[in-house]
Amino acid sequence: MREKIADIYERLVQRNKEIDEDFLNKLYPDAKDFIGKKLYVCRSSFRNPSNELEEWIITDVSIIQKNTRNGYIFMPHSKKITKKFIESVEAYIEMYENLPLDTFDVFFSIESSDKYGKTSSGLRYVVGSGFTDKNVSLDPKDFEEKIKADKEEYEKYYKPREGCVACERCGKQVPIENVVKYKLIYQSWDSRYGRQVVNRIGQFCSGDCALNEQMSLEG
Repeated sequence: MREKIADIYERLVQRNKEIDEDFLNKLYPDAKDFIGKKLYVCRSSFRNPSNELEEWIITDVSIIQKNTRNGYIFMPHSKKITKKFIESVEAYIEMYENLPLDTFDVFFSIESSDKYGKTSSGLRYVVGSGFTDKNVSLDPKDFEEKIKADKEEYEKYYKPREGCVACERCGKQVPIENVVKYKLIYQSWDSRYGRQVVNRIGQFCSGDCALNEQMSLEG
């Protein structure tokens, strides 16, 4: 009995999934073991040090293509399944399953919950070097040194203190007598009056910060 076009398409879709699984098993054989485990995100910075870590749950692990100069390779899609479309999918499958393993990274699907509901996201993981986002880890202890350094820098440079003001550019505390005052000139948009030129005096820790702020306002 001749196979229906729709059945051929479903078989090819399933084959594509099997290829993905095969690539993942070769790239990171134990990847699926991470499903259900916690992932920690550190939002601490030297301006706002914090011991609090965001907790996410790994919900799935798959593969993702690296962003190469040739672009991504996608499986063809069409609202209408025709013989010509099936041929394009078959050509894609043949090309896709022969891609070198280093074409791919691991992709972690993650989820978090709070009083507002659930949030889903994803993270790229490079075998041999870890997550591309260095504020993410499977072990919360990995952030202890970073948080400690953030707190020390905050205490030294950014913590509000009497007789000082914060630099408008970098946020560092600077004694009032050492403040560099600089006239900022830039354009601003007002809903009632349209585009306007703004002149105001900014307070900075140095001439470099003042000039950088002026350039950023100019766009």
